[in-house]
Amino acid sequence: GAIKGRDNVYAHLKSMLERANKSVTIVTTQQGLLRKLKKLKNSLSKLQERGVQLRIAAPLNEYPYELAPLRQIAKVKNLQGLKSRFVLVDDTEMMFMVSDDVSTHEDYDTAVWVNTPYFTKAFTSMFHKTWDELPDVKRKE
Repeated sequence: GAIKGRDNVYAHLKSMLERANKSVTIVTTQQGLLRKLKKLKNSLSKLQERGVQLRIAAPLNEYPYELAPLRQIAKVKNLQGLKSRFVLVDDTEMMFMVSDDVSTHEDYDTAVWVNTPYFTKAFTSMFHKTWDELPDVKRKE
């Protein structure tokens, strides 16, 4: 399915997080991560309560103050040089955004959601190789 408008994207993302049983991987920009934390804080916290592994990759050298709560609920790694925005849930469904969140107005932000283990497992497998090579985000002193 195609989802248009950032509020609609977040609403669908919230429903995906509620269905998660094993793992959630979020790849986003620093500003996108700040927005997700603001809009989805409760849903992200509930993942930890349910034992769902949360991994986040974004271009962060250090934890900005606003992201401090993530240290308690997620493994966060620094992803430099790859501008991408997607979310993987349980190797069964994923959402990827098709445009840059800086140059695209939030009303025109568009995502594609797929619910197919075949495609999602392949994508997850490819990203795992990248994940293992990413440096951890440093704690800001």
